[in-house]
Amino acid sequence: MKAILAIVVAVVLAIVLYLGYARWKIEQALSGPAKEIVSESMTKTGDTWHVSFVSKFAAPVDRVYEAFTHPERAHELAPESFLKSDLVKAEDETKLLDLIVRLDILPPGFKVQTLKLDYHFFPAEHRITSQTIGSKLADIDATYQLEPTSDGSGTVLRFTETSKDKGGIPIEDVQKGALREIYLTQVRIVNKGLGLAPEEAPQPAAD
Repeated sequence: MKAILAIVVAVVLAIVLYLGYARWKIEQALSGPAKEIVSESMTKTGDTWHVSFVSKFAAPVDRVYEAFTHPERAHELAPESFLKSDLVKAEDETKLLDLIVRLDILPPGFKVQTLKLDYHFFPAEHRITSQTIGSKLADIDATYQLEPTSDGSGTVLRFTETSKDKGGIPIEDVQKGALREIYLTQVRIVNKGLGLAPEEAPQPAAD
């Protein structure tokens, strides 16, 4: 009887610890420190998230744009997050990729997602759009608008996205954290590809 009780206590403790860790991961993904983000907004209307992020890169806009036009390097630069990033087709300023993405914030059974992403490139405008194809969790449309800083030495990324939830993950905080996590991963991949450290996000003024 004591052995059974000890097993039950151990299982309950393991569950409590896991739930606590999962909660911590969600909080970190939602509001944890991120040098890469200058400003952000994430709101949900009905079943659709409306997301915007602003980030800075310590490199000229042409270099940053060029780095963003090679999403197939995601597995090479972040293999722990992008388990696969195969280029299926590239023509006329478009690329189609097969991706397998791992998101730690998602619950067991959902952490690894397979999808296709369709990219369209507009070099004269330093703009990129992407759309998911066949995602089980959400239909996502994103725009990456790159602009030079006032002195021309750096680049500002203005990222906007709509993500229509398909009901796979009912907890909104998890959905929100996953969107933030995948954005940060993309920015970190570009910084790594450029050999750069992230630009520091501005800190609030002291009282």
